[in-house]
Amino acid sequence: MSDQFLTFGRLLMLVFAPIMLVTPLIVALLVPNRTTDDAGRIRAGSRMLALSLATVALLAIWLGLVLLGSRLPGALPIANFWWVWFFPLWFWLAMPAVAARNPFWSGAATTESEANGLRTASLVNREKRSPVTRAMWLIPIAVYLLFLGAIAARGLMPFPAGAYPGDSAAEPAAAKVAYATAERSRWLLALAVYGGVFGLLLALLPRGLRLTLTESEPLDSKGSVELAELYDRQRRKRVLGLFWGSGVLLPICVGLFSALQIWFPNFGSLWGLVGGIGGSLLGIAGAIFGIRMTIERAKIAELRSRMNAP
Repeated sequence: MSDQFLTFGRLLMLVFAPIMLVTPLIVALLVPNRTTDDAGRIRAGSRMLALSLATVALLAIWLGLVLLGSRLPGALPIANFWWVWFFPLWFWLAMPAVAARNPFWSGAATTESEANGLRTASLVNREKRSPVTRAMWLIPIAVYLLFLGAIAARGLMPFPAGAYPGDSAAEPAAAKVAYATAERSRWLLALAVYGGVFGLLLALLPRGLRLTLTESEPLDSKGSVELAELYDRQRRKRVLGLFWGSGVLLPICVGLFSALQIWFPNFGSLWGLVGGIGGSLLGIAGAIFGIRMTIERAKIAELRSRMNAP
């Protein structure tokens, strides 16, 4: 494998992570602001502020990991996969901000018939109709514990596992000690980051699903069954996509990458390239899914507006 190809892979991941992090904020800023009252403007402003602060904070942490990469070998691979925060940014902050800036995209805008008192809404408790069953939650928990255990198990063996390439240095014994210390630090960092990031993500995922399930779904003035079914199908796709993507697929991909980096450090360049390309494809697929769900929601809102038209 050529050095130029490996270099391209590293540069791709280095650029890809910040692009993914700022994408939700950029999309939200591009949405036309259609708020019509002071309360709506305040709500939109507060949600945009929360999205902006979260984006800046994640970018700052990413930059810190990049700068630590020269001193701490495990920091740069973690920075390359920092793009996974795109999903919480998009689903939990950007989509509510978009809905607040443009109520017509979320279906929350008030039509003339509703202004005259004709407001219709479903009274079904949607939290009890979640497509994610209790048994399904065992899958993301098992995935998280499996890969956390795979990373943690590396600490049961001495560092390094094989001969250090710098044995021919002037002080080979000191070089081995330094290498072992660096490998142990990388292992501890990978364990802490994977355990912390995906532990937090797993803890917040139920709340994210509840927010999706309880999002406002106003019907037309006649309570159309067709509109209710469209809401139901679109809600089901969003909930399942968020569950399988954030709760299962992401921990598997990042966990596998982290475990390979820790257990087989001599192939670090290969794992970095494979992880970079795979991670980029996964991130792009997730971004397409999120934007597509937003567009579908906007189409449902447009249909509702036509149904309420006199």
